[in-house]
Amino acid sequence: MKKLITLAMDRKNREKEMASVLLSALHIEIFSTEDIVNGFVLLLESAEDTALDILDASNELALFLARAVIDDVLAPLNLEEIGSKLAPNCSGSETVRMARSLIAARHAGERLLRCWGGGTGWAVEDAKDKIMKLLEEYESGGVVGEACQCIRDLGMPFFNHEVVKKALVMAMEKKNDRMLDLLQECFNEGLITTNQMTKGFSRIKEGLDDLALDIPNAKEKFSFYLDYAQNKGWLLPVFGDGPIPAVAD
Repeated sequence: MKKLITLAMDRKNREKEMASVLLSALHIEIFSTEDIVNGFVLLLESAEDTALDILDASNELALFLARAVIDDVLAPLNLEEIGSKLAPNCSGSETVRMARSLIAARHAGERLLRCWGGGTGWAVEDAKDKIMKLLEEYESGGVVGEACQCIRDLGMPFFNHEVVKKALVMAMEKKNDRMLDLLQECFNEGLITTNQMTKGFSRIKEGLDDLALDIPNAKEKFSFYLDYAQNKGWLLPVFGDGPIPAVAD
Protein backbone atom coordinates (compact mmCIF):
# COMPACT_ATOMS: atom_id res chain seq x y z
CA MET A 1 0.00 0.00 0.00
CA LYS A 2 2.87 2.36 0.83
CA LYS A 3 4.47 1.67 -2.56
CA LEU A 4 1.14 2.07 -4.42
CA ILE A 5 0.53 5.57 -3.05
CA THR A 6 4.18 6.63 -3.29
CA LEU A 7 4.23 5.62 -6.97
CA ALA A 8 0.93 7.40 -7.63
CA MET A 9 2.09 10.60 -5.95
CA ASP A 10 4.91 10.88 -8.49
CA ARG A 11 2.52 10.56 -11.44
CA LYS A 12 -0.39 12.44 -12.97
CA ASN A 13 -3.88 12.94 -11.50
CA ARG A 14 -5.27 10.02 -13.51
CA GLU A 15 -2.89 7.60 -11.76
CA LYS A 16 -3.69 9.11 -8.36
CA GLU A 17 -7.40 8.56 -9.02
CA MET A 18 -6.71 4.98 -10.13
CA ALA A 19 -4.69 4.34 -6.95
CA SER A 20 -7.60 5.52 -4.76
CA VAL A 21 -10.06 3.32 -6.67
CA LEU A 22 -7.71 0.33 -6.37
CA LEU A 23 -7.29 0.92 -2.64
CA SER A 24 -11.08 0.90 -2.24
CA ALA A 25 -11.35 -2.36 -4.20
CA LEU A 26 -8.56 -4.00 -2.19
CA HIS A 27 -10.08 -3.06 1.16
CA ILE A 28 -11.46 -6.21 2.83
CA GLU A 29 -10.80 -8.21 -0.38
CA ILE A 30 -7.11 -8.27 0.57
CA PHE A 31 -6.32 -5.47 3.05
CA SER A 32 -8.00 -5.18 6.43
CA THR A 33 -8.64 -1.75 7.95
CA GLU A 34 -5.65 -2.42 10.22
CA ASP A 35 -3.46 -2.99 7.15
CA ILE A 36 -4.62 0.34 5.67
CA VAL A 37 -3.98 2.18 8.94
CA ASN A 38 -0.48 0.69 9.21
CA GLY A 39 0.23 1.52 5.57
CA PHE A 40 -0.67 5.18 6.09
CA VAL A 41 1.44 5.28 9.27
CA LEU A 42 4.44 4.04 7.25
CA LEU A 43 3.75 6.67 4.59
CA LEU A 44 3.44 9.48 7.10
CA GLU A 45 6.50 8.42 9.09
CA SER A 46 8.59 8.82 5.93
CA ALA A 47 6.72 11.93 4.70
CA GLU A 48 9.70 14.25 5.17
CA ASP A 49 11.93 12.00 3.04
CA THR A 50 9.19 11.66 0.41
CA ALA A 51 8.92 15.46 0.23
CA LEU A 52 12.55 15.63 -0.94
CA ASP A 53 11.57 13.79 -4.15
CA ILE A 54 7.90 14.74 -4.61
CA LEU A 55 6.76 18.33 -4.65
CA ASP A 56 3.75 19.00 -2.40
CA ALA A 57 3.91 15.50 -0.90
CA SER A 58 2.18 16.58 2.33
CA ASN A 59 -0.88 17.94 0.51
CA GLU A 60 -1.07 14.88 -1.74
CA LEU A 61 -0.92 12.54 1.26
CA ALA A 62 -3.65 14.53 3.00
CA LEU A 63 -5.84 14.09 -0.08
CA PHE A 64 -5.21 10.33 -0.15
CA LEU A 65 -6.09 10.12 3.56
CA ALA A 66 -9.25 12.21 3.21
CA ARG A 67 -10.32 10.34 0.09
CA ALA A 68 -9.88 7.01 1.93
CA VAL A 69 -12.38 8.24 4.55
CA ILE A 70 -14.87 9.41 1.88
CA ASP A 71 -14.55 6.01 0.14
CA ASP A 72 -15.21 4.22 3.49
CA VAL A 73 -11.78 2.60 3.35
CA LEU A 74 -11.09 4.32 6.68
CA ALA A 75 -13.46 5.60 9.35
CA PRO A 76 -12.92 9.12 10.75
CA LEU A 77 -11.81 7.50 14.04
CA ASN A 78 -9.00 5.77 12.16
CA LEU A 79 -7.46 9.21 11.52
CA GLU A 80 -7.20 9.64 15.29
CA GLU A 81 -5.57 6.21 15.52
CA ILE A 82 -3.07 7.07 12.78
CA GLY A 83 -2.29 10.42 14.41
CA SER A 84 -1.68 8.75 17.78
CA LYS A 85 1.05 6.57 16.24
CA LEU A 86 3.03 9.58 14.97
CA ALA A 87 5.31 12.03 16.78
CA PRO A 88 3.21 15.09 17.83
CA ASN A 89 5.05 17.76 15.82
CA CYS A 90 6.23 15.79 12.81
CA SER A 91 5.27 16.45 9.20
CA GLY A 92 2.99 13.39 9.21
CA SER A 93 0.92 14.73 12.13
CA GLU A 94 0.37 17.97 10.24
CA THR A 95 -0.78 15.94 7.21
CA VAL A 96 -3.38 14.12 9.35
CA ARG A 97 -4.66 17.49 10.64
CA MET A 98 -4.88 18.70 7.05
CA ALA A 99 -6.90 15.60 6.08
CA ARG A 100 -9.34 16.26 8.95
CA SER A 101 -9.84 19.83 7.71
CA LEU A 102 -10.51 18.59 4.16
CA ILE A 103 -13.17 16.17 5.44
CA ALA A 104 -14.81 18.81 7.66
CA ALA A 105 -15.15 21.31 4.78
CA ARG A 106 -18.55 21.99 3.23
CA HIS A 107 -19.48 19.60 0.38
CA ALA A 108 -16.35 17.61 1.25
CA GLY A 109 -17.67 14.32 -0.16
CA GLU A 110 -18.36 15.63 -3.63
CA ARG A 111 -15.13 17.65 -3.73
CA LEU A 112 -12.90 14.79 -2.59
CA LEU A 113 -14.47 12.30 -4.99
CA ARG A 114 -13.28 14.62 -7.76
CA CYS A 115 -10.07 15.81 -6.09
CA TRP A 116 -7.92 14.63 -8.99
CA GLY A 117 -10.39 15.56 -11.69
CA GLY A 118 -11.22 11.95 -12.48
CA GLY A 119 -14.60 10.68 -13.58
CA THR A 120 -14.76 7.89 -11.02
CA GLY A 121 -16.19 10.15 -8.35
CA TRP A 122 -19.19 10.88 -10.50
CA ALA A 123 -19.50 7.16 -11.32
CA VAL A 124 -19.60 6.35 -7.60
CA GLU A 125 -22.24 9.01 -6.90
CA ASP A 126 -24.29 7.78 -9.87
CA ALA A 127 -23.97 4.20 -8.62
CA LYS A 128 -25.19 5.22 -5.14
CA ASP A 129 -28.26 6.83 -6.72
CA LYS A 130 -29.00 3.76 -8.87
CA ILE A 131 -28.55 1.42 -5.89
CA MET A 132 -31.06 3.43 -3.85
CA LYS A 133 -33.60 3.40 -6.70
CA LEU A 134 -33.32 -0.33 -7.37
CA LEU A 135 -33.68 -1.12 -3.65
CA GLU A 136 -36.73 1.15 -3.33
CA GLU A 137 -38.33 -0.55 -6.33
CA TYR A 138 -37.62 -4.00 -4.91
CA GLU A 139 -38.83 -3.01 -1.43
CA SER A 140 -42.16 -1.83 -2.85
CA GLY A 141 -42.88 -5.21 -4.44
CA GLY A 142 -40.28 -5.64 -7.15
CA VAL A 143 -38.92 -8.96 -8.44
CA VAL A 144 -35.68 -10.29 -6.93
CA GLY A 145 -34.33 -11.34 -10.34
CA GLU A 146 -34.76 -7.84 -11.75
CA ALA A 147 -33.05 -6.29 -8.72
CA CYS A 148 -30.10 -8.68 -9.14
CA GLN A 149 -29.84 -7.78 -12.83
CA CYS A 150 -29.77 -4.06 -11.96
CA ILE A 151 -26.89 -4.71 -9.54
CA ARG A 152 -25.09 -6.70 -12.23
CA ASP A 153 -25.63 -3.90 -14.75
CA LEU A 154 -23.88 -1.42 -12.47
CA GLY A 155 -20.63 -3.19 -13.36
CA MET A 156 -18.94 -2.12 -10.10
CA PRO A 157 -18.45 -5.38 -8.13
CA PHE A 158 -15.90 -3.70 -5.82
CA PHE A 159 -18.71 -1.32 -4.73
CA ASN A 160 -21.34 -3.94 -3.86
CA HIS A 161 -20.71 -3.32 -0.15
CA GLU A 162 -22.82 -0.19 -0.73
CA VAL A 163 -25.73 -2.44 -1.81
CA VAL A 164 -25.37 -4.41 1.43
CA LYS A 165 -25.21 -1.28 3.58
CA LYS A 166 -28.17 0.45 1.94
CA ALA A 167 -30.26 -2.75 1.93
CA LEU A 168 -29.74 -3.25 5.67
CA VAL A 169 -30.52 0.38 6.51
CA MET A 170 -33.67 0.25 4.36
CA ALA A 171 -34.73 -3.00 6.06
CA MET A 172 -34.37 -1.28 9.43
CA GLU A 173 -36.22 1.86 8.34
CA LYS A 174 -39.08 0.15 6.49
CA LYS A 175 -39.28 -2.83 8.87
CA ASN A 176 -39.16 -4.99 5.73
CA ASP A 177 -36.93 -8.06 5.93
CA ARG A 178 -37.48 -8.85 2.21
CA MET A 179 -34.08 -7.21 1.79
CA LEU A 180 -32.51 -10.32 3.33
CA ASP A 181 -34.04 -12.40 0.51
CA LEU A 182 -32.39 -10.10 -2.04
CA LEU A 183 -29.00 -10.33 -0.31
CA GLN A 184 -29.37 -14.13 -0.11
CA GLU A 185 -30.07 -14.34 -3.86
CA CYS A 186 -27.11 -12.04 -4.62
CA PHE A 187 -24.92 -14.27 -2.45
CA ASN A 188 -26.22 -17.49 -4.06
CA GLU A 189 -25.43 -16.12 -7.52
CA GLY A 190 -21.95 -14.96 -6.47
CA LEU A 191 -23.03 -11.44 -7.32
CA ILE A 192 -22.06 -10.15 -3.87
CA THR A 193 -19.00 -11.89 -2.47
CA THR A 194 -18.29 -12.80 1.14
CA ASN A 195 -15.73 -9.98 1.21
CA GLN A 196 -18.24 -7.38 0.01
CA MET A 197 -20.87 -8.69 2.45
CA THR A 198 -18.36 -8.38 5.29
CA LYS A 199 -17.42 -4.84 4.30
CA GLY A 200 -21.11 -3.82 4.11
CA PHE A 201 -21.86 -5.25 7.55
CA SER A 202 -18.67 -3.64 8.93
CA ARG A 203 -19.79 -0.23 7.68
CA ILE A 204 -23.16 -0.64 9.42
CA LYS A 205 -21.45 -1.79 12.62
CA GLU A 206 -19.12 1.23 12.63
CA GLY A 207 -22.00 3.68 12.19
CA LEU A 208 -24.52 1.93 14.44
CA ASP A 209 -24.58 4.59 17.16
CA ASP A 210 -25.46 7.26 14.58
CA LEU A 211 -28.08 5.00 12.98
CA ALA A 212 -29.70 4.43 16.37
CA LEU A 213 -30.43 8.17 16.62
CA ASP A 214 -32.86 7.84 13.68
CA ILE A 215 -33.87 4.19 14.04
CA PRO A 216 -34.47 3.43 17.77
CA ASN A 217 -34.22 -0.36 17.41
CA ALA A 218 -31.23 -0.27 15.00
CA LYS A 219 -28.92 -2.21 17.35
CA GLU A 220 -31.52 -4.91 17.97
CA LYS A 221 -32.21 -5.26 14.23
CA PHE A 222 -28.50 -5.33 13.40
CA SER A 223 -27.95 -8.09 15.94
CA PHE A 224 -30.72 -10.09 14.22
CA TYR A 225 -29.27 -9.46 10.72
CA LEU A 226 -25.79 -10.36 11.93
CA ASP A 227 -26.95 -13.71 13.36
CA TYR A 228 -28.83 -14.38 10.12
CA ALA A 229 -25.80 -13.54 7.97
CA GLN A 230 -23.43 -15.66 10.04
CA ASN A 231 -25.82 -18.64 9.91
CA LYS A 232 -26.04 -18.28 6.12
CA GLY A 233 -22.25 -18.10 5.76
CA TRP A 234 -22.25 -14.60 4.24
CA LEU A 235 -19.43 -13.17 6.39
CA LEU A 236 -15.71 -13.71 6.79
CA PRO A 237 -14.68 -15.25 10.14
CA VAL A 238 -12.66 -12.07 10.89
CA PHE A 239 -15.93 -10.17 11.35
CA GLY A 240 -16.27 -11.71 14.80
CA ASP A 241 -12.91 -10.30 15.97
CA GLY A 242 -14.23 -6.90 17.12
CA PRO A 243 -16.80 -6.26 19.85
CA ILE A 244 -20.42 -6.42 18.74
CA PRO A 245 -22.29 -3.26 19.77
CA ALA A 246 -24.52 -3.81 22.78
CA VAL A 247 -28.26 -3.86 22.19
CA ALA A 248 -30.07 -1.21 24.20
CA ASP A 249 -32.77 -2.33 26.63
